[in-house]
Amino acid sequence: MPSQLILFTNYRSSAAWRVRIALNLKGLAYESKTIDLQTWNGEAASEAKSLNPAGRIPVLIHDGRVLTESLAIVEYIDEMFEGPKLLPTDPVARANARAVALHVACGIQPLQIVRTTKRVDEIAGVGKGAEWNAYWIKRGLEELEEIVKKTAGKYSVGDSVTIGDVVIPSILYNARRWKVNLSPLSTLLSIEKNLNVLPAFIAAAPEQQPDAPKK
Repeated sequence: MPSQLILFTNYRSSAAWRVRIALNLKGLAYESKTIDLQTWNGEAASEAKSLNPAGRIPVLIHDGRVLTESLAIVEYIDEMFEGPKLLPTDPVARANARAVALHVACGIQPLQIVRTTKRVDEIAGVGKGAEWNAYWIKRGLEELEEIVKKTAGKYSVGDSVTIGDVVIPSILYNARRWKVNLSPLSTLLSIEKNLNVLPAFIAAAPEQQPDAPKK
């Protein structure tokens, strides 16, 4: 019997985006339960909060097992299912790939998520959250550019897609949302260009999701 996979997601959630990429790379079918991150209203949101006390997505249910935190989920998917390996077998390459992923997921993203932006606006005034986001994304991406210059081939670590690559589309998407100038980041832009032609990445993009706003 095929595995049953349910993903609690939002079309623009960076963390859920990573998991969608990993599922697609493994060729796995899954059910999407979408959540409005601004309101957290509705049945899917209530269910997600009951499954994850931290009140965050993604949440992945695999045959009844509940998994949280995007990079932990990506590693679980990589270990559980056949398909291209996202964690390289070489220890150095594996550490480098994890370092790229963690730099984004732990070093940049928490500073510009919805709850952080709202809180900065509450403390410093409306609009200050956007300034905060742009500053920290710009700084974090400048650091990431220097990191991947040392490891990149076609992708962030060599010439195979790794866990380091699943974090890149979403953080560059967010940078553009906050009007960060990306032109100096030539290595990251080259990696993004190579990723954007892969079917797994195309299918995971926000505009392809069932809850994306209709044009």
